Order: sequence, then structure tokens, then C-alpha cells
Amino acid sequence: MPHSHPAFMPKIIAHRGASGHAPENTLASLARAIELGAKAVEFDATVSRDGQALVMHDFNVDRCSDGEGPVVLKSLDEIAQLDAGAWFDLKFKDERIPLLRDALALVTSHGIALNLEIKPTLGWEEPTARAVAATLKEIWPKDARLLVSSMSSLALDVFHELMPDVTLGLIVYAIPENWQQRLDRHQCSSLHCYHAFVTPELTDAVHDLGHRLHVYTVNDPGLAQTLFAMGVDAVFTDFPDRLQP
Repeated sequence: MPHSHPAFMPKIIAHRGASGHAPENTLASLARAIELGAKAVEFDATVSRDGQALVMHDFNVDRCSDGEGPVVLKSLDEIAQLDAGAWFDLKFKDERIPLLRDALALVTSHGIALNLEIKPTLGWEEPTARAVAATLKEIWPKDARLLVSSMSSLALDVFHELMPDVTLGLIVYAIPENWQQRLDRHQCSSLHCYHAFVTPELTDAVHDLGHRLHVYTVNDPGLAQTLFAMGVDAVFTDFPDRLQP
């Protein structure tokens, strides 16, 4: 499908930065992806207790920092004290959980595409979408390639009301029976799914409806080539240096 498609992304998207080489969703991981020549990156956005947009995948800080507990129970000042790098490798000690604005600034300074996933804590879908939209309006250039995706239909709907010109993608794991209706209902131009559920028939059906199919998380070059042969438009990978389009 042509580059003019609203949901076009380069075939290789660095998942949470180059998260196979550096702690995921950190500035170090994004910088490493850029160093490796990535043309597109993906990372996740959520909010702190005081409504500040952050780059974080999990509902809790436990897995990817030296802290404990839910993100939305912590203020920005508390989150800023957490070490988000040593869990991955001691050479990343003192890496921090980034503010969304800082991650956006890094990406825009290198002119690469971004798939930003809205990852709200359950129950905080609306404030998360609002904080993400407010930060994007402040930081993101209008002419830079941006795709905003989420598993949360509520977050997508709230975000669309605030930034109707931004292209949206719907994230699922397995393919729901009503995926076509869900894409239409939530104004989405791309479907994102786990690689095990991809078939040539699915790819054809997605394309026949004018959408794009993006697949996660693919770290094996052979699997990537198989998916591209089926017509998959882009894959998310922790190792952008391993895969070739």
C-alpha cells in the first residue's frame, strides 16, 4: 500500500525503542534505536497521579524500575526518583522513566516516525488520553508522521475528540470476530495484532477494507520475512538491527 496511506509506517518499528539492547521505554532505548538506523519507533504513554504524561508500559512500576506499586498512585516527583535502567543492565543505572514530552522531543529531533501507544491504567482511560493529546499538541510537529494506537477503545475515542486529524490504530491480541466494525467504530486506519494470529486471508481482508496490518512482537528474521510475504505492512521488534524489510 502506498506511503500516502494515513497509517503508513516503515516496515521495521523499534518496539519501546531498541528494547533488546537497552531498558524499554527509556531515552536510552530510543537513542539506541536511532543509532541503529530505525526509521520508526514505538513507545507507550501513561500518566502519573498528578496527571503528567509519562513513557511507561505497565500499570505498576515494579518490573522496569526499583520502585513498587501502581503508576497512578505516584506523583511525578516520586516517579522521577526511580531507577529505570539497572534492572536491565547496571551500565544503565540511573536511567529514568521519561516524561512524554522528552521522548517526543528526542524522536522529532531525528525526524523519524512514531507509533505512540496510549496505555492507560484501567479506570484512567480518559485522563490518560487527555494528557497525551495535550502533550502532543505542545510538542509534536504537524508534518511529522504519527500513528496513535491503543487497546482501549475509550482512550481512542477520547483522543479522537481532542485530535481528530491524528491517525489511529486498534491494538488486539487475538483477532476479534468483529474487528472490521471495531475499526470503523473507533475511527481506526490500522489493525495491530500478535503475530501468531496472522494469516494471508486476514491480511487480504484488512487491505481490501483499506486498512493496514501491523504485527507485534517479531524478533526472528525468518518470521519477519514470512509475515512480509503474507502482506503484513509493518512489524514491531525489540531488535531493529536484526530485521531487514
